[in-house]
Amino acid sequence: MKKKLIAGILGVTMIAGMITGCGGGSGESSDGTTTIKYATYSAGPDHLEDMDAMIEEFEKQNPDIKVDVEVIGYDDYFTKLQTQASSKTLPDVFEMNYENFNTYAGNGVLLDLTELADGDEDFSPDMLTGNTYEYFQNNGKLYGLTEKVSDVVLYYNKDMFDAAGLEYPQADWTWDDLLTAAQALTKDGVYGFYAPVTYNELYKVVAQNGGALFDEDGNPTIDSAENVEALQWMLDKMLKYHIQPTSEEMSGKTPEDMFKNSEIAMEVTGSWMVTTFADAPFEWDIALEPGNTDQVHHVFADGIVASADTKNAEAAWKLIKFLSTDPTAAKIRLDSSWDLPATNDESVQEQYTSQEKPEHREVIFEAMETGIMPPVVDHYAEVQNAINEQLNRAVIGQQSAEDALKAAQEEVTNILK
Repeated sequence: MKKKLIAGILGVTMIAGMITGCGGGSGESSDGTTTIKYATYSAGPDHLEDMDAMIEEFEKQNPDIKVDVEVIGYDDYFTKLQTQASSKTLPDVFEMNYENFNTYAGNGVLLDLTELADGDEDFSPDMLTGNTYEYFQNNGKLYGLTEKVSDVVLYYNKDMFDAAGLEYPQADWTWDDLLTAAQALTKDGVYGFYAPVTYNELYKVVAQNGGALFDEDGNPTIDSAENVEALQWMLDKMLKYHIQPTSEEMSGKTPEDMFKNSEIAMEVTGSWMVTTFADAPFEWDIALEPGNTDQVHHVFADGIVASADTKNAEAAWKLIKFLSTDPTAAKIRLDSSWDLPATNDESVQEQYTSQEKPEHREVIFEAMETGIMPPVVDHYAEVQNAINEQLNRAVIGQQSAEDALKAAQEEVTNILK
């Protein structure tokens, strides 16, 4: 059966026209094959052929299972999932990010995979790297397997460091060390450093200063003294020390473009950017990101889950396990620079670390040892937007760091009531 691949970002009109029940195209056919539906956001638009190759390999290994793939743009993906969850028409298997996972698991729309995993003699938790087996668990039950991981590290222009006579960033650097180097590099239209001032950056930076946006019970602690100090550091890099460009100074250019154009000497960004920077016309490398009281790094994860209403649980589990742990699937992902597979296969990890650039690619694995995942709270998107709004006001000088976090504390408290 030819795989149906729906590429690109689906508009609202298209989404409305394409919503179908799980049974339409899923199930066992007269020849004994089982067809399941799989939905993904990360395959489009750059990895459609890679997705085809993975499914072709899966169907080769499982000739009695056919997979219909639907690729949905990220901006529309979770809107469509919510509609399907309400009408019990979710795909058999679908991609899920960590930030949204607990909401779906808590609402009872995901298939409990615990017994399937425990009863599978060809599966064990140590087939996944580090503690990634635990990422898609909820209340002690397994609802998904981590598909791929990424983190955030410090990229730096070695040529600029050499010209300035500076030591390259070291694993024990602190914010002060970063500031000193960035000040020396900021000259002649070049900025020493860049990191965004957003929610996704804030939750990591406050942790680097011993703070947290939420306590262990999920209560907001946004305006703590540690957090105010961390936000002040983020703002000072732009507004006090001028080692980082403001939005106006960037003139519509992305920080990645500015780094490749030698307009930024150091940038904090994701491990997925190693491919983007591969053809940069200068020597560059990566290092662990400096912290203040603690060294902390972003870790992001995407997983594969199944619908609680699927009629094909065994087939769904096989696809989940394949996309997460199969070495061939992982090799396809690596060959196309489609994030870092979660499999613990040594040959896969060696293939990743042995690539020519950057020289210290192993830093990406080292960063995961001090990684934190995004805080998971109810109404996650609403909370994120509320905090970002206050951060934006602080960036343009409408309010202080303390006032921004006080306002965010009040708004988020009301959201979570």
